[in-house]
Amino acid sequence: MRLTTFLSLIFLSTMLALAGPRHITSNIEGDVNVDGEVTIADINVVIDAILHGGGDPRCDVNGDKEITIADINALIDIILYGPAMPLADTGMYMGIIGYNQMLTTKEMSYLDSTTVSEFNDFVSNLTTQSGRLLYYSVDNALDALNTAQRPENLQNVAVVTFTEGLDQGSLMMTDKYDTEAEYAQALHSRIINEHVYGRPIKAYTVGLINENVRDTTQFRNNLYALASDSAKAMEVGTIAEANTRFQAIADELVSRNMSEKLTLVFPGVGTGTRIRFTFDEVDANSVDDSQVYIEGTFSLKSRSLTNLVYKGMTCTAGDSVAASSVDGMFVSLVFGGIQLDSEERIEKDNIQEWYWVEDQNEWEISTEFSTSRLPDVESTYSSALVMLLMDCSSVMNENFGELKIAANSFIERMLNYNTIPGMFTVNGVSFQMIPVEGGTFTMGVDSTMVEAGIADAEELPAHEVTLEPYSIGQTEVTQELWQAVMGSNPSGFTGDPKRPVEQVSWTDCQEFIARLNAITGKNFRLPTEAEWEYAARGGNKGHGTLYAGSDNIDEVAWYYNNSYVVGTDSEDYGTHAVGTKHSNELGLYDMSGNVHEWCSNVYLPYDVEEQPEGGEANSRYVIRGGCWFSIPKDCRTTSRDYESGGMRFYTTGLRLAL
Repeated sequence: MRLTTFLSLIFLSTMLALAGPRHITSNIEGDVNVDGEVTIADINVVIDAILHGGGDPRCDVNGDKEITIADINALIDIILYGPAMPLADTGMYMGIIGYNQMLTTKEMSYLDSTTVSEFNDFVSNLTTQSGRLLYYSVDNALDALNTAQRPENLQNVAVVTFTEGLDQGSLMMTDKYDTEAEYAQALHSRIINEHVYGRPIKAYTVGLINENVRDTTQFRNNLYALASDSAKAMEVGTIAEANTRFQAIADELVSRNMSEKLTLVFPGVGTGTRIRFTFDEVDANSVDDSQVYIEGTFSLKSRSLTNLVYKGMTCTAGDSVAASSVDGMFVSLVFGGIQLDSEERIEKDNIQEWYWVEDQNEWEISTEFSTSRLPDVESTYSSALVMLLMDCSSVMNENFGELKIAANSFIERMLNYNTIPGMFTVNGVSFQMIPVEGGTFTMGVDSTMVEAGIADAEELPAHEVTLEPYSIGQTEVTQELWQAVMGSNPSGFTGDPKRPVEQVSWTDCQEFIARLNAITGKNFRLPTEAEWEYAARGGNKGHGTLYAGSDNIDEVAWYYNNSYVVGTDSEDYGTHAVGTKHSNELGLYDMSGNVHEWCSNVYLPYDVEEQPEGGEANSRYVIRGGCWFSIPKDCRTTSRDYESGGMRFYTTGLRLAL
């Protein structure tokens, strides 16, 4: 270790010693000397191990199998902020404050399917009283965020406040402020300037304005003062509008539930050289216009990039990143906690390295940089700390019941934070939507297939269709999901809630989708016939198989031979739990067999120029995919059929699109 580094550690150690020890239980992260607390003494043990070699395995605080200055940094983080929660607890942490003349608080805790009822019950048990400690509740929420135990991969920190008026009484709860304006300004300053474990605070306010609000100017000033930016201050006229806003806020937070770790491997250069890594597709003429990049100044001595600038992304790596390893002329830097502003994933093959040539006053591409040297980008779930604040003042009157329903819908929506992208949870039942990249494909079949008896004339003529990106259900809608949304199960084949729902008409499906959208705030729908066929074929990943995912129907489908001829006495008779056969190239299950699936289109020949969607209940609507008693020919990806929109069959269900 260099003398300058050692002296810096001594100085830092002194500062931490003045701050006092962080007392925590023994045998936890960072307690290197096993004395029951994490203090400067633990740092000294690690320093000794670095200087003299060896050392107890406990000195490897960050678990990278090396004892380096990175372990000292990890210890400092623990002393300042406390130990991180176990990785298993990565996800959503929520607290709730109901405020009127007092605060009723649910302390921040982990939100998942096993604890959601605790949150729902807390909201349901809130009652109204006179008074409205609006400022005081926000103040307490900010304090709670700053003292909450720190989860792994913390990315989002948020306060969501609902109010139906002005503040009333907060000045009596503190001696710091003389006027409401002074208190509001102090809170705004906290919101925009404070960071919780290094993360900025996102503060949203949803204000219900009605006849109870006389001072509209002060009401609006409060909305802006208690929001982190003007776009997060939202004025609504009804609780229904407030619910829509709640759902949008939840979606914004949920959409950021994943971050990425990127390792950049590049040749070292001279000290002071500016380096830029672009992530969008640019060339020498457009590199200045790049909208997504990491740029910094290289230090040869420390093998690091300093003065880092992140464009089009957020990153938890900080403004200086030292090499994680050096292999000859190549330096490896690790950037963690990356989230692109576009909410897309990093495409490794798009990354290019550029260095600034001073005498040419331009960027020049690095010919020694290759994406083949880069490890795969690692995706990890991030965590969030969210405080929900609810106005429980007596002026809420008849609106209070609706507010509690909206708040519980918000909580249900936040359950999705702890799942993979595209996963939704409704009343405890989860389902997965799979993204499908847009593209152009040939829909239908060639006439030779009809002449050979492989296909039917209804599948002619083959024609090109171009689709925009969309998402489609990984499985058919299950009986448990239908029950969770509709409160009943119309299916004939019961016994396993993961069987597809059947005996649902096209019009039944429209009612189900309307209720699902009201719960989720999304725009779920039935797929068009073209979307269905493109997805069944495997989209742009398809291999041209006869059935959805294979030329061997038994690999991918429940159909006539394995679900009907077995007889009614067999447990294999009828429908089967979704996802029990192989998927196709997109990871979609049962697009051949099990149940027919309704599409949004009215059934018309392909050579009719306009293919309408929707219509009357007695219109003929497309069904696709074949079912449990279909012969193989009717389970092909191109096979078409139809039924009247008002009819119900124990062979017909649905798959969602979005």
